[in-house]
Amino acid sequence: MKSRARFALALVSLFIGLLLAVQIRSTGNFTATVPDLRTSEMRVLLMDAIRQNQELQEDIDELRGHLHQYEGALTQGEGALELLRADLNKARILAGMADVEGPGLVVTMIDSRKVATQGEDPSVFIVHDEDILKLTNALFAAGAEAISVNDQRLLATSEIHCAGPSISINNTRIAAPFVITAIGDPDVMESSLRMRGGIMETLTYFGIDVSIKRLSTVSVPGYSRMIRFEWAKPVKGGK
Repeated sequence: MKSRARFALALVSLFIGLLLAVQIRSTGNFTATVPDLRTSEMRVLLMDAIRQNQELQEDIDELRGHLHQYEGALTQGEGALELLRADLNKARILAGMADVEGPGLVVTMIDSRKVATQGEDPSVFIVHDEDILKLTNALFAAGAEAISVNDQRLLATSEIHCAGPSISINNTRIAAPFVITAIGDPDVMESSLRMRGGIMETLTYFGIDVSIKRLSTVSVPGYSRMIRFEWAKPVKGGK
């Protein structure tokens, strides 16, 4: 009885040992295989990540190159464009085509209220085209940068001449009161008008009402008509 128990115990022990051996071997193979699988997968993932990183870096480098090109083109283009705009605005101001504002004077001229007596010429008591011409010339000589008469901008091509009971400026008839707006140094311009023997003294002698108002900001409109040159052409090769 005891021998059978010992045999059964030995058999069970052997069986258990075999099971343990198989389990240990299986576990050893698993622990040996799993790290290999994980290492292989990680290696693949790492290589894929490296490849994607290289591709992204190439894309970044390409985008940076495009960005530098765009920035360079934008800087050059905007710089050139701004210069062109500044030159165009300056040319428009010099040509009198742009509305401008700045410190200056507003001179108002009204016909004299005096009644001509017998033997007096009544025409000397009204404002003539030559009066406006002399006054605007005095303002230009005093450094006026822009002048308008009743909102008619004076250009190099502007005419000021008598047109019956009115005065024509830029082929537009205007009548009294004549409002002359000039942009420039108010002190210099007013002094030029009030100088002894100047236009103010002549006009007031005949009773022409002339008032001068100094303002920190006055507005002069741009020339509104089309300017055409039929005969004048730029000199080829000239500066």
